[in-house]
Amino acid sequence: MRSVVLSFDDGTIYDKRFIELLDKYCLKATFNLNSGLGEYVWYLDSFPVERLNLLENKEIYKNHEVASHTVTHPYLTSLTKEQLIAEINDDVNALESIFNKEVSSFAVPMDRCNEEIIKWIKEYTKIKYLRIPSFTDSYVPHDRYHICPNAWYYDEKIYEKIEDFSNNLNDHSVFIIVGHSYEFEVNNDWDKIERLIAYLANNDKIVVNTFSNAMKDLFKFDEED
Repeated sequence: MRSVVLSFDDGTIYDKRFIELLDKYCLKATFNLNSGLGEYVWYLDSFPVERLNLLENKEIYKNHEVASHTVTHPYLTSLTKEQLIAEINDDVNALESIFNKEVSSFAVPMDRCNEEIIKWIKEYTKIKYLRIPSFTDSYVPHDRYHICPNAWYYDEKIYEKIEDFSNNLNDHSVFIIVGHSYEFEVNNDWDKIERLIAYLANNDKIVVNTFSNAMKDLFKFDEED
């Protein structure tokens, strides 16, 4: 199937309103969460961005996929091998305990990654599907550990790109849209994201899928699965 994936990071308080919009249009998304930052507040310039307490808010994600984003959102390139493995596996275990569902996907935080890190994730963690920071025009990932997004939600050509994807001839392809729900508040983009959600919901050429389900479809003949 031609799958569009909405992959959003960090688990902030604005996920609540975003999920209300997704549920209104009966769409599913993937939320990449940090299990160790509940109620943590950081500042984007002078704008406070507050993390959700996941245990207290687990019900809001019930219709959506939960994926790992590390326990504490570090630069992966600053970690030792042992620290990286712990950041991911501990996050996966915590998320699986909180949400009572399998966590098989991971999105790299802070846009820092390299081939050695990818090798460690593949060999020493529970992750099956890895979203890396590099963007691509391709609709078929090279493999399960080099999955690149296609566009930010605010891309000026987002509709043109989705239309091109909708008309591509490969039935087993994916278009990944990324972002953070706090950006809707900071950029006053709530109308923009609702228009995009409505457009996706009414596009009969594509299916809006979760990250892991889209990858299962793409890699169902992968002998490693």
